Amino acid sequence: MVENTDLSEILKNYPDKWVALSGDSSKVVGVADKPAEALQQAHAKNEPDPILTRVPKNYGTYIL
Repeated sequence: MVENTDLSEILKNYPDKWVALSGDSSKVVGVADKPAEALQQAHAKNEPDPILTRVPKNYGTYIL
């Protein structure tokens, strides 16, 4: 069974940005306007398997 995770608290400060999350989705390891830049930041922090997502401008109900 797939477990749902509420990321709204973690992502609320990054509207309209690309965000790289740690592999366990517990923290932000990269933020940028372009996905490649967010991934570079994550890899610079030694995060081997970051999760990349775009945060909507208006965070409401949003399923990744």
